[in-house]
Amino acid sequence: MEEVIHNLSLAMLTEGCEPYVFAPRVRGRENRLDVPYRVLRYSRPSSRRFGLRQLLIPLLWYHWKYKFDILHCHGVYPAGYVGISFRKITGVPVVITPHGGDIKKNQEGHIINPKITSRIKNTFSETQAVTAISSYVKGQVINLNADPDRVYLIPNGIWLNKFGSFTNEQKIHEKPYILYLGRLVRLKGVDILMQAFSRIIMQHPGIRLKIAGDGKEKDNLIRLGDNLGIAGNIDFLGVVRGYEKTQLLSGALFLVLPSQREGLPVVVLEAFASRVPVVASSVGGTSDIIKDDENGFLVPYGDIEGFANKFLLLLENDLLRRKLAVNASATASSYDWSKIAKQYADVYRLFN
Repeated sequence: MEEVIHNLSLAMLTEGCEPYVFAPRVRGRENRLDVPYRVLRYSRPSSRRFGLRQLLIPLLWYHWKYKFDILHCHGVYPAGYVGISFRKITGVPVVITPHGGDIKKNQEGHIINPKITSRIKNTFSETQAVTAISSYVKGQVINLNADPDRVYLIPNGIWLNKFGSFTNEQKIHEKPYILYLGRLVRLKGVDILMQAFSRIIMQHPGIRLKIAGDGKEKDNLIRLGDNLGIAGNIDFLGVVRGYEKTQLLSGALFLVLPSQREGLPVVVLEAFASRVPVVASSVGGTSDIIKDDENGFLVPYGDIEGFANKFLLLLENDLLRRKLAVNASATASSYDWSKIAKQYADVYRLFN
């Protein structure tokens, strides 16, 4: 979410907007950022009981100083919940963008607990506009009392010019590898990826699996690699960013995203911009981006054999892989931040 806010702020500068980012002060860190927009810091609430109401004090003070035209809340709770109180006091229109993780439900249908679910429903019913990053998230917010006529589908974006530095010819001379890029947590399904990878290693003993990211499942995944007998074909790279990340993406044969749920995975867009097809679970907003057998493959979550079969198909059919790569690149062209910013600007202008 922080990366989305940063990139959206950069893009909105080109739309004639003046972004101010209201963000918490982080203890023990340098809170000044070298960015072309203003970051307004606030201290975390001192009271758990009145914490959310305390956030209104610095927000109102900054509004008095800078006179905001729109309050854009990233996340429905607590950001959007506080934003609605701010609107009632100031009259400033509020736009809310959930990012998926803030509205997922437990088995009882509640978001964290019934009280917070009630607050979220009230927040959605009172806001002027909601932007949904995927059709899946759009359906969720409408089910949580958002007015369908005030919900706008606007995906996350990428900067296209940062990706695609390798060519297909260069990939031929690299040691071939499959890539996972993301957090190492249970819901990302990396264990499913590794089990599928173990099924194809006999046919393709030279292939490698590169896993970039970190998380609390890392040690378990390393042990799983040992138990499956594939540790020698796996590279755990840790967190990668910047140039290293773009090079890693561009050099991959294909990316795998075996998640249990997703809002709208930016890593898929980054892979597409790098002319790299994706094999992913058919969950959440992933289906908005990936068209099966057109720019990648969709597999039911947890289907180890299904993933292994798609891996073999891509490894053994260069023409298919190249066709998917071309289509993936064409898909990515619609998601440049410059185009996404215009869609947000259109929503903002509804209130000015």
